[in-house]
Amino acid sequence: MSTIYSSIDYSNCAFSWKPGKSPFVIVCIGLVISGCTQSGSEESAVPPVPVAESASAETPATESGGADGESTHRHYEGIGFAIPNSWQEIPNVKMIDSKYIIPSEQGDMEMTLTSMGGGAEGNINRWIGQIGRDPGEEPSLSTIEVAGIKSRMVDVRGSFNSTVGDNKGPQEDWRLIGLVIPMQRDFTMKLVGPREAVVEFKDELDAFLKSAHTDH
Repeated sequence: MSTIYSSIDYSNCAFSWKPGKSPFVIVCIGLVISGCTQSGSEESAVPPVPVAESASAETPATESGGADGESTHRHYEGIGFAIPNSWQEIPNVKMIDSKYIIPSEQGDMEMTLTSMGGGAEGNINRWIGQIGRDPGEEPSLSTIEVAGIKSRMVDVRGSFNSTVGDNKGPQEDWRLIGLVIPMQRDFTMKLVGPREAVVEFKDELDAFLKSAHTDH
């Protein structure tokens, strides 16, 4: 077996020999002192291992550009949509994930998207309560498929009165379309605006809902 020797600088070592002391002990002391008094220690040749930053506990909605340049894919909790670039997003809105103003010649519409939950019945009843209806004007309830998921939709027409947001109303002759997509946390969509604007928006709304895709 070969023996590996280290080069040691004895110039900084100071010791004396006294009778009765073992030469072996003196050599060991010299080695310890030399190791402690060498000028500076050499840096390790192995670079430090980088530590990855921990991921955020929450997964915010993310965006990616659409292939046609006319929409942006927006991903929420468990579901995503192609958002037309003509929609104007309102930033920093409390209690919802996204709020958009949709321009129209008949008057601007407002769409909100959120995964706050609340259940189908609770959200639908709340939306119906935001519309003052004329006698005989009843809400229309239906079931549609969004991304292969059976979802509840409500269509209400009348005078819009909201308890939240900047445009509380009353807004006469408006229309509200609400949608609840049952998921681990129910995802909701609410579209509200002048009745004629919502009528002309039908094809774009259908295209928006058809763009929906889940994470599975």
